[in-house]
Amino acid sequence: MTVAERTPPRPLAPVLGRIALGLGLVAGGAVLAGQGGHVIPVPGLNAVRTPLNVPLRGAAALNVRLEGDRTDLHIGGLPWPGRGALTGSALHRERNPLRLEVTREGRTLNVDARLNVKPLREGVIGVRTPPLQHKVEVRLSRGVPVTLTTDSYSGDTRLDLHALRMRALNVRSGFGEVVATLPERQSGPLTVVTLGGDVTLHARSLWRAPALRVNTENGDVRLDLAPARVESLSIGVLTGDVTGSLPRTERVSVASGQGNVDLSLPDGAAGTLDLRSEGGQVALTVPREVSLRVRFTDRTALHLPPGLRRQGNTAATDARALQSPDLDLFIDAPRADLTLRDAETAPEGDPAP
Repeated sequence: MTVAERTPPRPLAPVLGRIALGLGLVAGGAVLAGQGGHVIPVPGLNAVRTPLNVPLRGAAALNVRLEGDRTDLHIGGLPWPGRGALTGSALHRERNPLRLEVTREGRTLNVDARLNVKPLREGVIGVRTPPLQHKVEVRLSRGVPVTLTTDSYSGDTRLDLHALRMRALNVRSGFGEVVATLPERQSGPLTVVTLGGDVTLHARSLWRAPALRVNTENGDVRLDLAPARVESLSIGVLTGDVTGSLPRTERVSVASGQGNVDLSLPDGAAGTLDLRSEGGQVALTVPREVSLRVRFTDRTALHLPPGLRRQGNTAATDARALQSPDLDLFIDAPRADLTLRDAETAPEGDPAP
């Protein structure tokens, strides 16, 4: 007698997925039919790459603005020497063309490139369309001063500015990571502002700038800036940690709402340093040879290394530093740990209780 064999069971998840897709298409078609509409395939979904090539033509300065609402931005420097102001390409769908505008004011060349996504028309449905992240990759002239502005709502921003003569930098990002190598030598003021995404900054030792400002609502800030020099440094984070090495600077302000601050100061550090965290911990590593004064609030449980003199809410390395320190610190946080280190050695100090 022949016994019929049962069909082996199939995985349930793919079957349910196909059923849900079919029901969704039927429901969508019913709605459109009820409204007198019909399904229209989305035109222009193919991915294309548009080349970018803007000649310098004797300009003495370059002003560049790059914008995209769902766009990754990658920016670097052109090989030297060169006659181009900007070269590169943009990856995008056909229906979302790159808008490029080039104007000139005196000897300043202005380049404005925008890559935004068009909304779908009513009644148009995209089915099984693979996702595509738009991307703009450009390289800029290193022969003239550059003012660079980037604005991306959703996408990563990666900057390699080490070879560029940066007159000013303004980076704005909605949701995406920002990673930047700062100019190798002198630059103008630099600003990075994000809503959500980590910010990582790296600088070489010869970098100099009047100001650096970083603000993010939700993301970590990682700094690799020693032993560069900046006159004023301001870091503000609503939710996220601030970590890494600070440059030599005259004024530093670091504020974190709900996050920790863990920073190291370079040899020869001097100036004023203001560290605040509403709900996190502050950890600071300072060169041992620095003349140091630390002031802190009543709510701060401060852990000091041996050798510092304490008077009320103030501590210092010696009597002179109480009145006229080389490095003046102010800390406002629930908890703070201060560590002294020798030059070119690992941090040392009392362990945290």
